[in-house]
Amino acid sequence: MTKIIAMLILFTLWVTPYCCELAKAADGNLIPVKPSYSEATYTPQSTDDSENSGIFPSPTPRDQMYIFWILGKVLSYPIDKTESFIMSKIRRPQGNAVATPASAANAPNPFTQVNWREIPPAPPAQPR
Repeated sequence: MTKIIAMLILFTLWVTPYCCELAKAADGNLIPVKPSYSEATYTPQSTDDSENSGIFPSPTPRDQMYIFWILGKVLSYPIDKTESFIMSKIRRPQGNAVATPASAANAPNPFTQVNWREIPPAPPAQPR
């Protein structure tokens, strides 16, 4: 157990500086955000060619959120399908009820076990 803990500590100390450098490098790619008090109304962003150093213009926040929404749908699709399959197996009725005619021979009387002082519950609704 102590070997595992020592390995985890050494791995963490080895990986932490690299992760910090990646985080510092990623700060330059963030979208600049202005405080809400300096800009009371919406003004579209200027599309100067000097700001866009690459071939493609930088995506708007709306485009970024749409991409993340699509990515979330794609990643959650297998999980949703698996969950719906499992829930359909759980909710599936165990068997179909079979109606017995009242005139059947040797059939028990279904009215002998009914407590007539209480109203029996309604049968469950069957979807069509």
